[in-house]
Amino acid sequence: MNLAQLHTFRQVGANGNWKGIEDLFNQSVQLRQMHIRVDLAKERCPRVYVDQVMDIHMGGIGTDAVNGAVIALLADLAVGLLGIYHYADGLTATSNLTINYVKPLLATQVVVEAIETEVIGKRIFGIAKIMNEKGETCSYASGILVKGISL
Repeated sequence: MNLAQLHTFRQVGANGNWKGIEDLFNQSVQLRQMHIRVDLAKERCPRVYVDQVMDIHMGGIGTDAVNGAVIALLADLAVGLLGIYHYADGLTATSNLTINYVKPLLATQVVVEAIETEVIGKRIFGIAKIMNEKGETCSYASGILVKGISL
């Protein structure tokens, strides 16, 4: 994604066009390459999906578990999506992300759900649950975004 696209993301988000911003993310080369999609249909509760766990998602401990780096990517994306609801104030960026790996993510599908917990000044606090297709939480993350960034 280049800087011009970044401004497009912000403008679409600032207008409240959640379907439009969902499409921009889902059409990005990064998400397409990793077979990841976002869903912004649930108000202020963005979801991230891996509809089919593939070899590209696995590894790390020598099993079929989803790799911790992939889990971190999914968590950062989900928490980061909380920022789109604040794009009227400027761009957002992750300033802190803490991930807790509870148990191996042995899954055929992955669902990540994020929720905003608090906004203090220019900081947006949120959590994300990383779940298998059965809805079991295998990892969770807490993150802080900075809002109001102008370029």
